[in-house]
Order: sequence, then C-alpha cells, then structure tokens
Amino acid sequence: MKKKNIVQKSEDFNRIIRKRQGYSSKYFIINKEQNKDNIPKFGITFAKNIANAVTRNKLKRRIKNIIDKNENIYKQNETYIIICKKETIDLDYKQLEKEIIYLFNKIKGDKNE
Repeated sequence: MKKKNIVQKSEDFNRIIRKRQGYSSKYFIINKEQNKDNIPKFGITFAKNIANAVTRNKLKRRIKNIIDKNENIYKQNETYIIICKKETIDLDYKQLEKEIIYLFNKIKGDKNE
C-alpha cells in the first residue's frame, strides 16, 4: 500500500469514526467517508490491549496486502477506517481475506449511499 493511500492523522480517524457510517462483523468494523480525491484511503486500528505490537503489525501488513490484492472491492473516492476486534488475532490469512472481502462487498451493495 502506498503512503498516499494511508490515513495518518488522528483527527481524520476520530472524525470518520464519530460519523458512525460503519459496517461490522464478528472481526471488524469498517467506517467510511467520501473524500475529495479520487484515491482510496485506509486506516487500520486496534486497541492496544488486543495483543503485542508484533502481532498487531503482522495483522496490519496482512490487511494491507489483502487490500492491495483486491482493488475491485472498494470505491476509489472513499476513506475507510478498519477497526480490528479482539477475535481478529485468531484468524489465518485466508479467513482474514474472506472476512474483509465480505465486509467490503456489504459496503458496495448498500443502496443507502
């Protein structure tokens, strides 16, 4: 994932999460917001008490890889914040990919946009 596709400011994270335009599953919550650019942006976050930093970073790398591999599952003009729940650390790569694709398809299929 390129640097231009990453949400880095905490104000952006907080603003998008407060809007509560989210979709959730057992493992993730994905909040979204329209952006002015025509490039998708992503932010991935965890609670610090979920696991140690090594495990959280490993999951972030996997999620970024899944997003890069599946460019057709998200819209180009939106910003997404992916919040990982505690159960996420037990998933292997295939389950992680299946769950993320499921949620993004749920977002794409929503008619109330």
